Amino acid sequence: MFRARAGRRTRRTSGVLIAVVAAVTSAMPHPAAAAPTAPSAPLPAQVPRPAIPTPDKRVFMVSDSVGLGAKTAMVKAFPSDWQVTVTGKPGIFVEQLATNYVQYQPAYMFGDSAIVAGGYNYPYWDPPRFDRAIDQMVNTLLAKGVKRIFWVTMREITPYNFSGWNGLSSAYKALYLAYPYANNQLRNAQGRFPELSIIDWAAVADISGLTYDGLHLNPTGANLYSSIASLAVKTGANRLPAGTVTELQVAGQNGVPEDATAAALNLTIFNPRRQGWLTAYPCGGDMPVVSSLNFRPHQIVAGTAIVPIGVDGKICIYQSTEAHLIVDVNGAFGAGSGFVPITPVRATDTRYDGTGALTANTERTVHLGAMEGAPEGEFTAVVNFTILGTSTFTDARLYTCGTTPPAVPNRSVEAGHVQSIPMVIQTDANGDVCVTTNAAAHVLVDLFGTFTADSDIHPFPTMRVMDTRSGAIPAAGTVLTLPVAGTAGIAEAPAPTAAMLSVTLNYPLGIGWATAYPCADGMPPTSIINVVPLHQQTNRGLIPVDDNGDLCVYISVSAHVLLDLSGWTGTAFTPLSPARLIDTRWL
Repeated sequence: MFRARAGRRTRRTSGVLIAVVAAVTSAMPHPAAAAPTAPSAPLPAQVPRPAIPTPDKRVFMVSDSVGLGAKTAMVKAFPSDWQVTVTGKPGIFVEQLATNYVQYQPAYMFGDSAIVAGGYNYPYWDPPRFDRAIDQMVNTLLAKGVKRIFWVTMREITPYNFSGWNGLSSAYKALYLAYPYANNQLRNAQGRFPELSIIDWAAVADISGLTYDGLHLNPTGANLYSSIASLAVKTGANRLPAGTVTELQVAGQNGVPEDATAAALNLTIFNPRRQGWLTAYPCGGDMPVVSSLNFRPHQIVAGTAIVPIGVDGKICIYQSTEAHLIVDVNGAFGAGSGFVPITPVRATDTRYDGTGALTANTERTVHLGAMEGAPEGEFTAVVNFTILGTSTFTDARLYTCGTTPPAVPNRSVEAGHVQSIPMVIQTDANGDVCVTTNAAAHVLVDLFGTFTADSDIHPFPTMRVMDTRSGAIPAAGTVLTLPVAGTAGIAEAPAPTAAMLSVTLNYPLGIGWATAYPCADGMPPTSIINVVPLHQQTNRGLIPVDDNGDLCVYISVSAHVLLDLSGWTGTAFTPLSPARLIDTRWL
């Protein structure tokens, strides 16, 4: 808080402001016998009053006891030239926080951004009351001139992350079990208020060691809590708006040939305001009704894609919600590669095509050969495979019809999540591929292109080539080496240019990321997976290998690593050192 500097004391008489001074005027006589005195010491230089930061650097936070436990850490998490005000009171409802700790605060306390960390005293017997309280809080902050409001979700207490669960009273268990529903109410409130975003503490706090008692933050928890809040606020102002189409010049840049027909991209969404999706497609045509990446609010999600290049060598990317976009290119397919681009098209969507959700362990045929632009008979297809998880963890497999489903899934999806994975896959003689899941689920298959029969690209059934779960969990900072040449029947000479590789981080122990790269080239400043604690994540892409046929995987967080190979490329693919095409966080 900033206070006005003290000035001269004043009093007002009959409406006239009179200055009360301590010295007499120079018109009064000096004492004749006064002895000369030494000159007084100079007054100290006056300290300038600190300027109030501009609104874009003022953050107001109102909280109950949990967020108040991060008060000191929150101030430190922002740059020193920001004004961060943290206020509130333990043990009260959100409507009381709005009335007593927001409504009567002076205007200079507020800027463009506010953080709300209330809700732990949720009236679990009355969810509509909580909705009304959310609306009251948001409207009160908007009336103060706040432009962006960030609400921190509640930690979802479980027996896993709170050892004292069994000792809780039934009333506390009822309250804690209501937090997931309260968090859903917060997420749903974003539909009512475009100014509201979520900081998803629940998504990163499902580990031990963050609290004293299951809820209240210890220093480790306070630092993590404050860091994700600060990052969300600092990057929330300049997110690309919902519906943005970003055009990227790809051909002729960063080593991509001028005549390239497609590029291998890594697409990353950062701090999305709402659940959504993006699609990458060749510029110059209509946006297709397909997705390249699906994500949840306040995530960092990466996905790879082989994207046809459009008019003037450009690729376009549409995003459905406010978010930052990061795009890296790591390879290309030149004019002689055999890649045949087509307008991306949806081959199946079991939600709407009349076939219905897959039942557990049943096979469903997807006729890729019926899509416009697909060749007749057997061919190699570039697809995006999306799984909509339902009530349980789902393993999904996409494979050539008439062959045995691969032993390992192409994608594993947590209950209620939506995940996509790009694949290069061989069809059968009818142009068909088949899909199966181990649980009821909806699936989508989108076709992005094909390869000619003589193209030097070689998909095969997915096989696992590394699984660290048989030993100790790799530590953060571990680099794993995979000799691609000579593995799974891949030729050693000439060496492959890239591997079709899936990288899975299995239940990581913190927030982190992984990257895969040609070992001899050194680790790039790009990632292919971003993870939160205990949530498995997978990404698949064409990963260039070095001249020795090796690739490396670096993990920034302790996690088991699973590597699955599903093919390799030769001369069809031009590997490139990863180059960043855009990062809107720093525009």
